[in-house]
Order: sequence, then C-alpha cells, then structure tokens
Amino acid sequence: FPKFNKPVYESTDLINCHSHLTYEMVSKEYPAKTNFVPHALPENIFYPMPENDIKAHKQRILGTNHESDFVLFWVNRNARRKRPNDVLLAWKKFQDRVVKEGGDISNNRLLMHTDPLDQEGPNLFETCANLDIVNTVVFSNQRVEFEQMNVLHNISDACINISYAEGFGLTTLESMQVGNPIIATKIE
Repeated sequence: FPKFNKPVYESTDLINCHSHLTYEMVSKEYPAKTNFVPHALPENIFYPMPENDIKAHKQRILGTNHESDFVLFWVNRNARRKRPNDVLLAWKKFQDRVVKEGGDISNNRLLMHTDPLDQEGPNLFETCANLDIVNTVVFSNQRVEFEQMNVLHNISDACINISYAEGFGLTTLESMQVGNPIIATKIE
C-alpha cells in the first residue's frame, strides 16, 4: 500500500484507479470509496480497418512492395526512460535471428513514432547506423491527429512498450483496440 498517499486518500470522497494493481492495494485500506475504472477509448477513434485500406496505407507510408511487411510499432518520446536504444538493439537481435533461421529481413519493419533527434534521448539515426539496421527502421516524427495514429496502429502487426517505470502505456491500449498484440514489460 502506498502509505505516502494516505493523506490524499483520506481527504477524498472517491478514489478511482486506472491501474488494477493500485486498485487492489488501495481498496484493502479504503474499500467503501475505491473503484476500478479501466482505461477505455472511443470506438470511433481507434478501430480495426479493412485489409485493403491497410495495404494501401502500408504502400503510402512504407513504400511500394511493402504492403505485406511485418511491422513492429513503437510510440514514445525519444527519452532514455522510454528505452529506444534497447528497442533498436532488440530489433537487431530479432533481425539476426531471422537471418540465422534462413528468413528474409527485407520484409520486416520497425516503425518508430518519435523524434529520432530529441535532446532527451539518444540519436536514433546514429544507433541504427551503428547496428546496421537503417534499412529496416522507419521513423514517423510528425505530430499527427488520432485518425493518422489509428492508421499507424492498423498497418502494424504488434506494438512494443518497454519503458522504465511506466504505469500504463496508452499506446498499448490503442494497439489492443485495433486488434493488435502488444509486447510490454511488467513494472512493479
């Protein structure tokens, strides 16, 4: 139980928790005023798109002849706590494993929605060059509206979020809402 929050919990009439872990801890101390409210997004913002639309968007974003590529999606600020270099190293190891098993890495893309040159994080262009994965990493660094984020989720096959001390990654919820699996670390 997070005892440091006790004065706050005692001064409120209602405690609504997004995290189920927090709910379990707090509801033991304050069962009469603690609720679990799961994250939710409007269904008209993040939703699965038709396969033909997905292929067309893949061609537009990834280029021609890439409409069938496997795409792993990472959305975060390029900051050390979000572990972008660890994601790139894991991608490199995945690519090496595909080649070792006789597969073709030309059909794999890591799509990173971030600023590769953010001052809070590493130079991701340099990391890609050092790992020799430049041809399999695509950066999306423009601010986009929900409609375009839905497209990015839909053209992806899975989403990854492995940041340090992340209570809950909203990107993982968005990904699940379009029907994609997620890769995430458990933070306690």
